[in-house]
Amino acid sequence: MPAGVATVRRCVGGPGRVVILAVPRRGSTGEFRYVMKGTTISSDDAERGARLAWWHDAKFGMFVHWGCYSVLGRGEQILLRDLMPLEEYRQLADRFQPAADWADQVADQAVRAGARYVVLTTRHHDGYCLFRTETDPFNATQTGPGRDLVAEYVAALRKRNLRVGFYYSILNWRWRGFWAPNKYAEELPKIVDEIHRQIRELMTHYGKIDILWYDVSQVPGGPTPGASGYQAQPVSQSRAEFYRSAELNAMVRSLQPHILINNRSGVPEDFGTPEQHIKPEEGGRAWEACMTINYAPNWGNIRYSVADKTAGQILYNFMDAVRLGGNFLFNIGPDERGYVSERDRQALDRVGQWLEKYGEAVYGTTPTGIYASASQGPCYHYGMFTCRGNIAYLTLFYYPGDYVIISKIGPAIRSAELLTTGEKLTVTPMKNARWKISGLPAAPPGDLAPVIKIEFTGPPHLLEFSDAAWLDGQYQPTGGK
Repeated sequence: MPAGVATVRRCVGGPGRVVILAVPRRGSTGEFRYVMKGTTISSDDAERGARLAWWHDAKFGMFVHWGCYSVLGRGEQILLRDLMPLEEYRQLADRFQPAADWADQVADQAVRAGARYVVLTTRHHDGYCLFRTETDPFNATQTGPGRDLVAEYVAALRKRNLRVGFYYSILNWRWRGFWAPNKYAEELPKIVDEIHRQIRELMTHYGKIDILWYDVSQVPGGPTPGASGYQAQPVSQSRAEFYRSAELNAMVRSLQPHILINNRSGVPEDFGTPEQHIKPEEGGRAWEACMTINYAPNWGNIRYSVADKTAGQILYNFMDAVRLGGNFLFNIGPDERGYVSERDRQALDRVGQWLEKYGEAVYGTTPTGIYASASQGPCYHYGMFTCRGNIAYLTLFYYPGDYVIISKIGPAIRSAELLTTGEKLTVTPMKNARWKISGLPAAPPGDLAPVIKIEFTGPPHLLEFSDAAWLDGQYQPTGGK
């Protein structure tokens, strides 16, 4: 079943095939549809849909970029971007002294923000591991921290009933064989072996893991973030072939049967990962937009920045992903102690306060027939719709004043309510199949975007037209009635 599946109601069938009796799935335009009784799909796809159900409902995760690079406060790619010799970079690991309560601070921030899962950089492109590993002494237990930081992170999340995600960079800049694969050919199998062994450690030592989030599976000699001027000399194998990704992920699933794996190991796996922009996957596949408060490459600790997104911009991108059926993974870059920066805290706390009030417009909602594509859509000059059954929630990013006009959406509107205050609004039919919802305050109520809850007589959907009759007030929908 494609990745849009939320739940499998009932299924029957022999080995390798399943006949679905009733199951919601997402079509190519992003809306959820029901697969009719008797539709046959593969058992692998049905199993993936079941694993993705909680994730689709969760909508919002918190990304955490943190490591020994956080000591300098110049981002997570400082090793390559400043061309630091390894001896110089190793000193950062010794200076890296996280606070005893760092994991609790991060987990509490996720709760306040309204995130339902967290993804931590267990290893970034510098190869520094926040966990105990037998493969490389360049890790948190054998350098400055002197302890397993991943274990602390997992414990803090579980205390708060947050889902656990591990980011893992397949790329490790510290291998000479990556930069000169012909000269250091003997290192190439060691690069792959280290990855397989470290992933096995991560999947074995920390209990149930919900998400494995790979990054940058570039082959040795290939282009990499931050390598301006490097003359690429990639090995001839594909990423999946070189890193033996299918074998790697099969091992992961044998150890963690319920885990979700992203698409950055060279094979598609469970979900796509558009970065710093909102773009649905082709064919209705599950997807998650990842974004940070400033702009690439600075996902890690940055002490000073004048290029930060506001809480309103974060919420806008979040809801843009949700309306199109995606998840939103928003990043923080804690300081060298592991504490959340004030700018991250202020922005995410405002988003979290908004979610506390308007969570019903987000969690557990599904894509609908309102949006036929990833482009704008009806009423986009006011805001964005999310839906559940016959209910549509209009998040007003551009507040209209005392009334709003709903056009190009059917069927009929039954009632409307301003969620901010709980006040019932007046609904009046108009020419051209429009509806006027009036009684709104003259100025926006509350912080960030207010939300109108609209009940239709059936599932809301886009109305189509193909002539000029609307100019005379004689609008005649040609589809989606």
